Amino acid sequence: MQIRQAIDSDYAPLMELYNEFVETDRFSSHNNDSFSRVIKNPHNFVYVVEEGGKLIAFAAFSVRDVIRYPRPIAELDELFVSAHHRKKGIGSKLMEQIEKKAKELNCHRIFIESHYDRKAAHAFYEALDYLNYGHYFIKDL
Repeated sequence: MQIRQAIDSDYAPLMELYNEFVETDRFSSHNNDSFSRVIKNPHNFVYVVEEGGKLIAFAAFSVRDVIRYPRPIAELDELFVSAHHRKKGIGSKLMEQIEKKAKELNCHRIFIESHYDRKAAHAFYEALDYLNYGHYFIKDL
């Protein structure tokens, strides 16, 4: 198992994982996402887990400044482990990688976005000592 930053050639297998993540075929066509911009942005990080030449998990986070903290924050946007590879410590290893990178970048804290109905994910984050902090609100523009 290898954890590494995503590269351009990861596009198709990563989009397959995204489809599994969102439980629909939303990412089959190119230009329906911001993959290229995200992996080229120095404030965004996408890690993939590769095993036997196949992508089995990914995590995406960004680093940004906010007025209320003296140092930047990291925000985990997505973390997904393929169903066949869960309960093997892969998610924990991804989180370790993210925490390590956030510390290198002098981040104040990590925020995590997780849909309210993903109870297993909430239990996972709490087991890693993350505090259930609040709610997110969204509005499409």
